[in-house]
Amino acid sequence: MKLEHLHVDKILGRIGNGCTEPLNAVLNSGQHVISKTYNNIQGNLVLVNEYISFRICRKLDLPIPDAGIALIDEQTEYNENDISEKNYGFCFYSVRIDKVAPVNLAIIPRISNKGDFYKLILFDHLVYNKDRNRGNLLVTSGKTIQMYAIDHTHVFKNQTIWNKNCLETGMTLNDYKDHEIIDSNKQVYGFFWEYLNKDYDILLQTAHEFQTKLKSQDLDEFINELPESWSISDDDTAALKKYIMYRLKHLDSICTVITGR
Repeated sequence: MKLEHLHVDKILGRIGNGCTEPLNAVLNSGQHVISKTYNNIQGNLVLVNEYISFRICRKLDLPIPDAGIALIDEQTEYNENDISEKNYGFCFYSVRIDKVAPVNLAIIPRISNKGDFYKLILFDHLVYNKDRNRGNLLVTSGKTIQMYAIDHTHVFKNQTIWNKNCLETGMTLNDYKDHEIIDSNKQVYGFFWEYLNKDYDILLQTAHEFQTKLKSQDLDEFINELPESWSISDDDTAALKKYIMYRLKHLDSICTVITGR
C-alpha cells in the first residue's frame, strides 16, 4: 500500500555539511526537518537506504528521529539566495532534533539509553553499515541525555551503488563473518565498550528479539512504500529483501564476530 505523503512547504537552506547535500526544510505539518532530495548528488539509492533503514529501526525499537517521505514541487518555497537548483520529487526527511551534539567518550556514562547500544551495533551489522561515525550518533543536552542514530545513507554493503549482483555476491561469500563493520566504526564502538561489557548473552538475546520482531512481510511492506520515481528495480528490491533476511538469520553468528567469542 502506497503512503499519503506530506508536502515540503519551505526549503530554508543547505545544512552545510554532508556528502548528500541535505537541506533544512519545513513540512506542511509544521515540522522542521532535514531533507535529502530526489535526484540526489549521490543517486536515489540514498533515499531508498535511508527509508528502509528508518523503517527497520522503528520496527526494532532503535532510538531514531521520526522520518518519512515528502513531496517537493512547484508549490515549495525556496530560499533562492542559498539554492539555485530545485530537485522536485519525493524526498526523504528526518525530523530535526535541537540541541544535539556528536557522541563523545566523556558523555557515555550520562546517556540514559546507552543500553540501546547493543541494538545499535546489531542493527549496523544487519544493514552492513560501515559509517557509524560520531556525527551519525547524536546526543541531546539537558538533564536527561539521550542518543539518536541518524544518517543511514551508506548501508547495504556497497552503500549508494549496491545492486542485485553485489548483494548476491555478499551472500555467496558469507559476508556475515566480515570484520569490516567493526573496523570501520571502531571509534564510536570503542566509546561504548569503555563503559559497557561486551556481553555475548545480551547481544544474543537482542539478536533473538530482532528475529522475532522483523519478518519477511515487514520488508515487503517497507519496499512497497517506496515511490516508483525512485526507480529501483524489482530484481534489486527482491535481492535487498533476501540479503536483509540472510543477515537477520545469521545474527547469532554475528554476535560471535562482535564479541570475538
